[in-house]
Amino acid sequence: MNSISFSNLDLLSINILVNLYEKKSVTKVSIKLNISAPKVSRCLKHTREVLGNELFIRKKHGLIPNEFADKVYPVAKKILVCCSELQKINCGVTNDDLYHFEISAPDIISFPFPKLLLSMIHSGKENISFNISQWGRSSIDDVISGKTDFGICSSDSDDVVDSFDKNLISIPLAKLDSIYLICDHNHPLLKQNINLNSIANYPYVDCNIGSVVQSRSQFQEYCTQNNIQLDVEVEVCGAYSLFDCLRERNAVALLPFSSIYNVINSMPDFHACRLSKVEVEHFYSNLNIPTLYLVYNRNNQKPNLPWLVDAIKSLVHSTLN
Repeated sequence: MNSISFSNLDLLSINILVNLYEKKSVTKVSIKLNISAPKVSRCLKHTREVLGNELFIRKKHGLIPNEFADKVYPVAKKILVCCSELQKINCGVTNDDLYHFEISAPDIISFPFPKLLLSMIHSGKENISFNISQWGRSSIDDVISGKTDFGICSSDSDDVVDSFDKNLISIPLAKLDSIYLICDHNHPLLKQNINLNSIANYPYVDCNIGSVVQSRSQFQEYCTQNNIQLDVEVEVCGAYSLFDCLRERNAVALLPFSSIYNVINSMPDFHACRLSKVEVEHFYSNLNIPTLYLVYNRNNQKPNLPWLVDAIKSLVHSTLN
């Protein structure tokens, strides 16, 4: 057996190996770790070379671990756990809880945030650590309770966000007044005239990504108002779930986030395009245009909160423009 040069195996590659074993998908790992799909593939290639084994077999429904990967996984997992514990010790020495922030945001927006935010923190010489999690059903309650320092969410009603709690501060970030179609790059819809009626002819994935209240989508409302039959395949709340559904069901989806292009650029199997101004105006003729909000509890007294709020506002504006 050839000896393994462990000095050539970095923590990122180990992290990717563990997540590929658990997720069975380069796409899911790419979104979870906020790195591009090609980089995930390059790290896997590097790990294969270092370990001298293929590790995974590519099948129709994803990457299937081989027998060697089954043996490597628990060891690699322990390495990550140890690194996490070491990080906690380090944070306990160098950072007070006052300087750590829990942020909740839609993954389709926050995809580029970690790298950009770290750069802003270093440039500003701020003493801040952070963790970004995906906005979900209980996120607004976590912001109210203080478990999460602040969140980014959307609503088509100006009163909904403020109605949750008197101590909740909501800052409008952007009007989400564009609509983007997402589908497989070989989808038959792309060979037709793309409009709201033609989109409704195909299986639809209902996206509640980032919604402060989980309810049926505006496209469902539009179809109901206009007596258009819509076949809703499934409802999802995250980007990687959306992409898996689109791939498996030959379905389509609509999103109001221009940041979809940041994600699609690393996924050559998918296509995104903005609907025409005429279609968007028709869509919102009887529906409210949603707004993206930054929300936090007014009782949060962490000293770096104002700086971080301004930084996140800047990141959101650059991501959506």
